[in-house]
Amino acid sequence: MAEVPEVETIVRDLRAAVVGRPIAGAQVLLPDAVRFPAPPEFEAMVAGRVVLAAERRAKHILMPLEGGLTLAVHFMLWGTLLLAPAARRRAPETLIVFALDRDEDLRLLDKLGYARAALGTAGEVAERLDLASLGPDALDLSFTPEVLAERLARRRGALKAVLLNQKVLAGLGNRDADESMWLAGIDPRRAPVSLAPDEIARLHGAIGEVLREGLELRGTQADLFGRPGQARHRRNVFERTGQPCPRCGTPIAHLRITGRNTHFCPHCQR
Repeated sequence: MAEVPEVETIVRDLRAAVVGRPIAGAQVLLPDAVRFPAPPEFEAMVAGRVVLAAERRAKHILMPLEGGLTLAVHFMLWGTLLLAPAARRRAPETLIVFALDRDEDLRLLDKLGYARAALGTAGEVAERLDLASLGPDALDLSFTPEVLAERLARRRGALKAVLLNQKVLAGLGNRDADESMWLAGIDPRRAPVSLAPDEIARLHGAIGEVLREGLELRGTQADLFGRPGQARHRRNVFERTGQPCPRCGTPIAHLRITGRNTHFCPHCQR
């Protein structure tokens, strides 16, 4: 599942292996994979432009290109980017192919077909993808317990749902939210306003620990070069319904909160 550790791993790989290289051309294999502009225009506009940088905003990958354009990619659930020899056979799940120099391709893949790309000026991309509405990034040094407390203040609903609200906290996904709340010992059904300062501090530390661990292990998916990450998709509670909690042995419980599968320990997370 493509969450912040997986996306950040790809961004760092792009900086090392793609930034500074020209895109000779692009081929859109699945028209729906391009949000905007229309696929023929997308292919024409991206051709001949050098990739100047690779950045991450929440789970969006932003690649500023020569000439004032920005290429944006979002993996959704299971998408990824692969740097491969142009002669290598394309996988059936390939959505878009960007031809680079040195006879290499940068390929956008997604077995579910949900991953998306977009192209426009930096301002157009930010506006149409609503990037300005995103909350602080959980991996940013400016994200402190005080910032988390401020973002949770006066928020209604279950804590799990609030943590997944990208306008509250950018990029935290379903898996890492469950793991963070387990590590902090906080019930996902709690109201955010009910958290004491020490609980907010524990939650803040847990979010950082979960994300940093995933990043250090290079995520749960393949990286830009096709090498599998070493992080476990099912860690302590996520998708481990009925299995013993690693901390106390209580069977892991499952419920749905605002339509999202949620996993927690009924004993450790009272």
